[in-house]
Amino acid sequence: MEQEDKFKEQFAELIRTQLGLFRKIAFQIVNSHADADDAVQTAFIRAWEKRSCFHGDPGALSAWVQRIIVSVSYDLLRKRMRDQRRHGDLQILESAPDTHDPDLEMLDRAIAELPERYRETIHLAVLSGLSGEDAAKTLGCSVNALYQRIHKAKKMLLDSMRRMKDE
Repeated sequence: MEQEDKFKEQFAELIRTQLGLFRKIAFQIVNSHADADDAVQTAFIRAWEKRSCFHGDPGALSAWVQRIIVSVSYDLLRKRMRDQRRHGDLQILESAPDTHDPDLEMLDRAIAELPERYRETIHLAVLSGLSGEDAAKTLGCSVNALYQRIHKAKKMLLDSMRRMKDE
């Protein structure tokens, strides 16, 4: 029972101190504040339900929850894309009407087409504002491996965007 109480305290403290970061990570993936909030809430519920699976130290709890948030956010994004396809209105990522930018839409599409490992790397290491060390920890890799992934992801994005422009 003492272990459960300790986890409960750590989890509550994590939510109090990291909620802004968690919402930012989810938003970078789903591009909607409402969907980001839904993703974070769902991730918190999933993490709480799976708390018996977590055996790391308190410092690793944040990285564990971030991975769940990324997974839930991509699930939500995939669901949104399936729903849009069903309704004949495919838009990879929504943008506000007053900020319509074809180049940004192309970049969003290119990021969405990346393999999951590289898509997560771009979202966590480049777009979320996490430090390289924190992003590497969240992704479960070394900082050197993180920078190699970023380099490869950028190359893949550049190739993808060149192909899109040629079409």
